[in-house]
Amino acid sequence: MKITKAFLPLGLTLAVAVSVTLSAMIWTNPAQYERSRQRSSNTPTTELNTRPQKDIYLPTEVVYTNASGKQELLNNRKVNLTTEIREALSKWDLGSIRRERPGSRSAYMHYLTTKSSLLMSYSAPVNIKMFNTIFGSKLVRTFAEFSRIMVPLNDAKHLYLLDDKDQEVYRISVRKSDLAALQKILKENLFRIDVQMKWFTKSAIPYVTNSVTVQSYSYLVNQQSTDYFTTRLLNKGESTNVSAKKNKDNTIYSDGASRQLTVYNKSGTALYEDYSALQSSFNFSQALSASYSAVKSIGIPMENLRYYGYNSGKSTVTYRSFVEGFPIFNQSNYGAARIQMLSQGVRRYNFSLYSLQVPVPNDKKAESLPSTQSVIDRLVAAGYSKKQMTTLQLGYQWLASSSSDKVVNLTPTWYVFYNGSWKTYDQMLKQS
Repeated sequence: MKITKAFLPLGLTLAVAVSVTLSAMIWTNPAQYERSRQRSSNTPTTELNTRPQKDIYLPTEVVYTNASGKQELLNNRKVNLTTEIREALSKWDLGSIRRERPGSRSAYMHYLTTKSSLLMSYSAPVNIKMFNTIFGSKLVRTFAEFSRIMVPLNDAKHLYLLDDKDQEVYRISVRKSDLAALQKILKENLFRIDVQMKWFTKSAIPYVTNSVTVQSYSYLVNQQSTDYFTTRLLNKGESTNVSAKKNKDNTIYSDGASRQLTVYNKSGTALYEDYSALQSSFNFSQALSASYSAVKSIGIPMENLRYYGYNSGKSTVTYRSFVEGFPIFNQSNYGAARIQMLSQGVRRYNFSLYSLQVPVPNDKKAESLPSTQSVIDRLVAAGYSKKQMTTLQLGYQWLASSSSDKVVNLTPTWYVFYNGSWKTYDQMLKQS
């Protein structure tokens, strides 16, 4: 039976009550909760939401090209699609790797539009060393960077790693494969959006060819206590006296030596600074691994967390939470976490105090969003420069619910990386 608006407040109240009750059960009997998660009762509750590095560095986007050249952006709402594909590819036996030079942008784009292929893309570059970690392979050229993986579904002997930045291609010889396993995944009940891979200003993006309808969601949220983070980041199991200084907009906690945690209560974010780190500089591989360890040390939930950005100039790695295959924006100015590893041993961790728990009923209709070209055309007509648009992304906007402070609404919209920062399409039009 369809839930009416009259019953939504009651349903929301019951959902919140159930959440609080379950939380109380967990606090009073954590061992029982852990057994329900099939974990040992000796496992610390703070480790229950951690994920291995190979999960955090999975691709964030999957595009399928059929035999006639039609392309679709894919998502599985029941299970993580990239995890499924990773499990299938991890059973392949990979051999040698060789760099190819396409020679032109159009030749490079051929790899992104190859008929009968699966294209998995990252929001930021990774390297072959990380590929080996994710897929359990032993490829050489470990420092070579790429941002896409293309798997031909009619060629069992090869797969390709693609780099938009330099438009380079790495061809990997496959000694043993199972294309049938991938074909089986593609036959699942997937959410499909018609797209075309096209070159934008600095990289290729999937142009959504028609208007698309995307579901809105509401979630219960959890705000982790300040004590939790001061214990993890300032005490670290040591006998440390932590001081607190309350200001108008924040509270600063310090160990009196080299570590400091600033909590911004209004925005629900925090900044951790450590001036005692031993290693002062990192190469790309070290930055990816060290930032993962940093996120794990903070203790934020990692279940829906994905690697989303790398800025070599600012030595910064960014992570975002994902829902239904799309990234969440406005959870903070930077995502779920931003790890900065500066020279002279300085570390800065920005992160959100909030995390999603479970979905709750809402009365919001699915949003109809315009095509990619329509978004670009309207922004240009409003006076924005296309050259200043680096990329466009379908994503969810994190908005506080007016009905409960324990609930947030996730509304789908277009995001544009314009002049160095993410902005919503609607926000840009209103400001023009």
